[in-house]
Amino acid sequence: MYEGSRAAVRTSHGMTKKMDITVGVHPGSALSPFLFVLTLDCIVNHLEEGPLRTILYADNIALIADSREELEEKVQLWQGALADNGLRLNVRKAKFISSEQCTETILDCHGEMIEKVEEFGYLGSDLSEEGSVDQAVRGRINAAWLKWRESAGIFCDRRCSRLYRTVVRPALLYGCECWALGRAQERQLHAAEMRMRRRACGWTRRDRVRNEDVRTVMKTAPIQLKMREQRLRWYGHMLRRQEDHPTKLALNFEVPGKRPRGALRKRWRDVIKRDLAEISAAPDDALDRMRWRQITKAADPATARDETLRRRRRFLSVGAWKAINLKIYPIKHLSN
Repeated sequence: MYEGSRAAVRTSHGMTKKMDITVGVHPGSALSPFLFVLTLDCIVNHLEEGPLRTILYADNIALIADSREELEEKVQLWQGALADNGLRLNVRKAKFISSEQCTETILDCHGEMIEKVEEFGYLGSDLSEEGSVDQAVRGRINAAWLKWRESAGIFCDRRCSRLYRTVVRPALLYGCECWALGRAQERQLHAAEMRMRRRACGWTRRDRVRNEDVRTVMKTAPIQLKMREQRLRWYGHMLRRQEDHPTKLALNFEVPGKRPRGALRKRWRDVIKRDLAEISAAPDDALDRMRWRQITKAADPATARDETLRRRRRFLSVGAWKAINLKIYPIKHLSN
């Protein structure tokens, strides 16, 4: 099917010369991702051990084991299966992390060492061997500030709340559905958010403007409420899944053993339990999707433009709106 395929790369200086495609699938083809996933599924079908032991996403593979020896054996089995079918495991990008004090390394089939790290990024999230979310929170704050600086030369008015809601806040809250946040991490996110908002309005702490007044100007809800909304929305999706779904299995999974003494680290279930108590909801409410959405929604305050449109829709009939639309479309067509 791909015999005789050629491709060129579009650059800032124009198109490159055409090159022959001799390895892999056709780049840019809509069928290529499906063919790759189908091939990978056939290769590793006999190696998978279940959703909680093997996690596959595109070309990213996460292996979970109970010991270093078991993990090393899994890596070598996967590397051999991929090599038999023309694929190669990138050992330089492969990392392994351990929740225990493990000083030994893992070797692949060729004797190369796989680096052991204390933290690394996986699918946009930062994971640590301690299981904390401190590094993930710091990474999201840095990503949000990067988006903020990138928008400096694009938007002339940073006080526009739409900029913050559609560009900055999604970068800040990416992956927060799975965070077991404590009060300290929430304060870090809140402080970063308010610093961005004050800078957008041209204020500093010396101006002594209250946070509520800043939110009123920016027309945005507190970040704590938006994080709670995203956590509960994801929790509702998990409860509505079938019992054998991977997310449902992970939710009901019980770690064997006892928790240590002293101040215990907050778990994700503990955060969800606190969120449910704050909105006076029960897990059974999530079975009704529309009702659950109404209960957990933390809407941003309406902007002046939204209020104007709402008043216009209240006083104008349907026929009037159709007449307005009919007048707009011919003008737009003639302008083109």
